[in-house]
Amino acid sequence: MKTPAAALARPSTSTGTRLRRLAVVGLVAPVVALAACSGESPVTADPTAPAGATSSTTSPSEASTSPTPTDTTTTSESAAPVDKMTTKTLTATLKDPELGHTITARRLVRNLSWPSGQPVGAKQFEIVGVWVTLKAGSRYSASVDPSMLSLVAASPAQTVVPTSEFTKRWGATVLKPAKRSQSTGGWVFFKVDRGTTSSLKLAFNRPAYQVSTTDRKLPAKTFTVVLTK
Repeated sequence: MKTPAAALARPSTSTGTRLRRLAVVGLVAPVVALAACSGESPVTADPTAPAGATSSTTSPSEASTSPTPTDTTTTSESAAPVDKMTTKTLTATLKDPELGHTITARRLVRNLSWPSGQPVGAKQFEIVGVWVTLKAGSRYSASVDPSMLSLVAASPAQTVVPTSEFTKRWGATVLKPAKRSQSTGGWVFFKVDRGTTSSLKLAFNRPAYQVSTTDRKLPAKTFTVVLTK
């Protein structure tokens, strides 16, 4: 039987071709300024637009490959469910063609063990882990952040944002934001309702952007990819 530490080991991935870093320097604004190449005007995120569900230059291949569990004990309360942990290898990719971001889910782990002493949480929620690689586009200085991700379950219907509650468990490498032309890889964790079925999707919730010196706008948009049916 796999332990949480083994399940959360970094999936093997090919590094692929690195995105070329442009010489253009991104402008910085109070919200998010996205300097564009080819002489285009900066694009600024619209803070009033709905967003999803917060930089590292480390590539996914440089992440820790042998995390050690810090606490793999499930709650001792008899009322708390103890379901069997399962892992699934994936290649589920979604892309934002306008910003050039590529987001790929590599592994899905369900029923990760709850910390001891939390019988209420263990009874109500299941911990789901997804290993994700982020490749930020090179056209704009737009970062892609883990907080822009969400897990969408079909039954019971729910859209769940990532939680930072379990970032120190199992020694797992936690997903970091990717700035322009950068790649990162790591785990994101979600708390879904107990009894959630196997039908899961990963969503990237892009906020709205507006070109500060023109009328061009990039509307808020959600991209999804099926993880399991």
